[in-house]
Amino acid sequence: MSNKKQTHTTLHTTNKHVNTQVKTDYQQKPPIEAVLHNATKAEKEQIENIFDEIWKADKSRIQAFHEKRFPKDCYGKFVVKVCDAPRNSRYGAARDHNLLKLYRWDVNKQQYVVSNNRELMNDPDYKSYKLIYDLFDNYNSDDTKPEINTKQENQEILDLLNHAVDSGPVRKAASYLNKKYSKSNVIEAEDRDSFTDRIKFRNKIKKIWFDQYDWGQMRSLSGFEHTFVGERRNNQVTGYHFWYKYLVDDSKDNALGSDCIDFNRRLDDASTDDFISISFSQLFDTDGDGVLERNGDDQSGTKSMGSFFVGCSAECVIAMGLIAYYENKVHFRQRRNLSNDTGLDDEGISAIINGSDYKLSMHRGGPKFQHCRTFFPQRHRQ
Repeated sequence: MSNKKQTHTTLHTTNKHVNTQVKTDYQQKPPIEAVLHNATKAEKEQIENIFDEIWKADKSRIQAFHEKRFPKDCYGKFVVKVCDAPRNSRYGAARDHNLLKLYRWDVNKQQYVVSNNRELMNDPDYKSYKLIYDLFDNYNSDDTKPEINTKQENQEILDLLNHAVDSGPVRKAASYLNKKYSKSNVIEAEDRDSFTDRIKFRNKIKKIWFDQYDWGQMRSLSGFEHTFVGERRNNQVTGYHFWYKYLVDDSKDNALGSDCIDFNRRLDDASTDDFISISFSQLFDTDGDGVLERNGDDQSGTKSMGSFFVGCSAECVIAMGLIAYYENKVHFRQRRNLSNDTGLDDEGISAIINGSDYKLSMHRGGPKFQHCRTFFPQRHRQ
């Protein structure tokens, strides 16, 4: 939790798109062949490609690049650099390492300079990040404890939903689902009707992503909290698949004013700029005094393996999750009917995003599996 040295305060590159609209080109089992056993080749390609279309429609996406693959041209007001792990660092030995570093375009200097979360949130072109930041402190990290939801917190959820439902990624998802399933009885009529109705679709997103449910000994679960915020079970961090949450926690620019992330190690081969798989530890303010104490009453949790896309907005993840949710729902039901499989509803779906192959894992949970439990990407080839 010590102060981290800021290095490389400027990025010497050109920006061809500053002051213009942000550029929009952007091991789970079983394998896709088992999930989509009865799908045609064209349908499989359609499912794979819709995720890339959603990615490209994300106007709030921030360009990511690996520090060893410095782009000749950057675009947008902000970019995020994915830093290498410290050389020869051992597990748990990189406490002061910042994996992600945010930069903004300085019009006067005509170059990118070190930025921070506050500058990003206050930029009207990146409204999404302020909306989701407001939700980060609404949840009890202990997944065995019930939530106490306030009127303000419910309004913050509604504010994000109203923004998301009008965004390019979510509109793209709704159009895909309507075109594919509007006349199909494999999706319930209530769902089909929502694909062309803004309010109904917003409410459906809320149900899938935000509505809370109990499951076994776990209380007040939601796909949003698990995927975007992360949860704690004993000394383990669960979920936590959103890059912006990691960026915020791995700094002092958060609600606690303290860096609560210890980087452990990079688990993927770092061949893709906008995807990472890592291990890290997170410190939790379990005594409720608002101060993180490594040797006090506060506790740390370990995420032994976690993965997320880098740079995409919350609405982009929500939209991709909606596609994965419905495709999972349809094809799991068909596979189960043929094989009498009563196992967990946890299929993966192949996707090609920004030129790379992924498996997107969607686990549904809750009564009748009506909610998202978690959603995260994995590289097909690592």
